Amino acid sequence: MHAAFHSRFARGLGAIAGSVCMSLALLVALSAQNRPPGPRIAPLPEGQRSPEQKTMAEQYASLGMPNFLATYLNYPQLAGMMPHVLYLTGQSTLPARHRALLGLRTAWLTRSGYLWAHRVPPSRESGLTSDEITRIARGPDAAGWDPFEAALLRAADELHIDSIISDATWATLSARYDIPQLIDTIDTVGGLTMHAGVINSLGIEIEADVKDRLPSVPFSVAAKRTNMRLEGRTPRIPPQEAPPGGRGGGGANVFRTFNRNPPADRVRGAMNTHVNNGNALSPRQRELLLLRIGVLCRSEYEYAAHQRVGRQAGLNDADIARILTVPANSAGDPLDTALLHAADELFEKDVVSADTWAVLAKTFDTKQLFDVLITVGGYRSNSMLINTGGVQLDANMADFRLPPSMR
Repeated sequence: MHAAFHSRFARGLGAIAGSVCMSLALLVALSAQNRPPGPRIAPLPEGQRSPEQKTMAEQYASLGMPNFLATYLNYPQLAGMMPHVLYLTGQSTLPARHRALLGLRTAWLTRSGYLWAHRVPPSRESGLTSDEITRIARGPDAAGWDPFEAALLRAADELHIDSIISDATWATLSARYDIPQLIDTIDTVGGLTMHAGVINSLGIEIEADVKDRLPSVPFSVAAKRTNMRLEGRTPRIPPQEAPPGGRGGGGANVFRTFNRNPPADRVRGAMNTHVNNGNALSPRQRELLLLRIGVLCRSEYEYAAHQRVGRQAGLNDADIARILTVPANSAGDPLDTALLHAADELFEKDVVSADTWAVLAKTFDTKQLFDVLITVGGYRSNSMLINTGGVQLDANMADFRLPPSMR
C-alpha cells in the first residue's frame, strides 16, 4: 500500500545518515549561532499569575529551576509533565550518581547551559567531584571512568546521535541493571533531551544566583549514526502479556513494553496524553511533526502508527513523500515547511533556528509554539525508548511501514 511514491524518493532517503553525521564541530557552531539572545517567551511574572498558575508554581518549586517553571507557566496545561521531570531528576530507579552522569552528559550533548547549570549542584551532592563533572564533558572515552560508568555515558551519546543504544553498550548495562533501570536510563536521556530543546529554543536564561556553566572543553561525541534497528529480532525488553481490553486497544506492544516500569510509565504518560489529546496544533500539524521525527529517528513503529493516524487527519501521498525526503525541501506550504524544519533542527541541533521560529511565530500563539517543541521532543524520546527496547511492530502496521530502503 502507498508503494507508488516510495521508489521515487528512495534515492534521497540515505541522506539522513549523512545529514546527521556532518562535522560535529560545525553542528556545535551552528547550534551556538541559533541560540536566541534572549527569551522568545518570557517567564511569567508572579504578579500576572492566575490562581491555577500560582498553584503550579508552588507545587513544583522543588525543581529549583524558577525560570524554567515560570516559562512553562505560560501554558499551565503542561503542569502534568512536571512530575516526570521530578522523577527523572530525583526519583527514578537509578542510583543518584548514575542519574547525575546521564543528566549532565545529556545537558552537554544538547548544549543546554541552563540544564547543565541546574544539574551540577545535585550531581555534587550525589558524590561527583569537580574533576568528574568536567570529565563528563570529555565523554566516555576520557581516562578515569570505570567500564560501567563509561557505558552509561556512551549510552547517552548513542541515543543522542542514533536514537538507540548499541548492542555492546546494552550488554554492559543489562549485566547490572534490571528492566526498570534500563527503561529509566533511556528515559532520562530522552526526557531531558526534550526539555533541553524547549529550554534552548525558548531562550530560557540561567538565573543570576546560579553560578555553574558549561565547561570550556572541546565538544566531542562518542557515537555515530548507524540506523541499526531491532525489527524482526527478539525484543530486548519483552512485553508483558496483553491484557484483554487493556490500554492501547487491547495491548499494543509499546504500552506492554514500557509498563514494565509502572512508576515511570505513569508520569511519562502525561506527555503522550498531552501530545495526542491536548495539543494546541491541528491534528494534521501534529501528525506532520510526529511522522517527521519518527523518520529522523528511524523509528518504524512510530512512523507506522502515525502514518495511519496522519492520513485520517488529512495527510496525503504528497505530504508523506515530503516527510520522507531528507533534507526537508521548501516546496509546498510554507508553514508545513517550517514545521518540518523545526523537527530537523531540534533533532540535529536541539534548538529551533531564528528563521524557522519567525515563520512559526507569525501564525502560532504561545501554546502552539510550545506544542511544536513538546511534540517533536516528546516523540524523539519515545523513539529512543522504542528503538532501544526493540518494540516490535503491531499486526495492524504492515501497510504503513517505512520504505524498504529505510528499514
